[in-house]
Amino acid sequence: MNGVLLVDKEPGMTSHDVVAKARRALGIRSIGHAGTLDPLASGLLLLLVGEATKISDYLLNGDKSYEVTVRLGVETDSMDITGKVLKETPTVLAGKLVDGLSEDKIRETVARASGVLNLEVPVHSAVKVDGKKLYEHAHKGERPDVVPVREMSFYGVELLGLQLGGEGDAEKFAEIRVRLSCSKGSFIRAWANHVGHGLGVGGTVSALRRTASAPYSVSGAKRISEIAELWENRQVRSGDVLGSAWVPLEQALPHFGQVEVAGHDATLLRNGQISKWLQGELLRKTQLGSALSSQMGLQPMCVINRDENRLLALLVAEPGEFYKIRRVFPA
Repeated sequence: MNGVLLVDKEPGMTSHDVVAKARRALGIRSIGHAGTLDPLASGLLLLLVGEATKISDYLLNGDKSYEVTVRLGVETDSMDITGKVLKETPTVLAGKLVDGLSEDKIRETVARASGVLNLEVPVHSAVKVDGKKLYEHAHKGERPDVVPVREMSFYGVELLGLQLGGEGDAEKFAEIRVRLSCSKGSFIRAWANHVGHGLGVGGTVSALRRTASAPYSVSGAKRISEIAELWENRQVRSGDVLGSAWVPLEQALPHFGQVEVAGHDATLLRNGQISKWLQGELLRKTQLGSALSSQMGLQPMCVINRDENRLLALLVAEPGEFYKIRRVFPA
């Protein structure tokens, strides 16, 4: 049981809640996650089981995709609907957008909120200032003197729909639903706040769903309750009973290259040495001369033990250098 578990997290649960439920369901203590999801959010959460906890760094850095609903006219301290309301500006009157706000203006503003943006980090986040996480200030009702501004990258931005008012208090506010992708370190809440300010009315996230975390999609994920049921009814102790939600460790990094070793070459690698045969195989798989001359980084490599059909090591090359052993999985 070493691999990646694709979970479709339900709203209201923390990432830690999902990990705890997975540990109880599978009877495995060694489970972590790669990339958190706020309790408000649903969608893809990657759980790392057993030896897969060692590949966290190679999954955390991937781009992510979301479908986000932004309530226009509401600003909160957390930049999502669970926070303290700071300001309200009704955007719907008698079932229509208020003067100064139009569907064309919304579409244009959303389209412009693409590319690299310099945005203020949400105070309800784990970003550190002077060694202290921002949310530690926020939970005390405080705001640090300086909130970091960070470069954030958004792409594939697409307006999916516009709704004029909801139920109860929400009937005064328009909501937009947007599909977009972003790089590591980019906050969807900051993006929503940016769009709201661009429209002059403010905005906050009212719903969020992660649809992909490179290289995985939520289409293969299952809810934790489904995973628990499948595991309880299993005939054999194998991740295969979890279907598309289970990715064995040897297949967990599909964006890496792959090379196979066996016998003495595998033994040397297990002991921290790259054999001459493996060096030659790596040279054949990569155009070393052109890569080094252009200072391009070589594609990371998974080394598979052919005799056991399992992941033996990860090899990574810094730009301008050849492969070095980054991680070995001896057992």
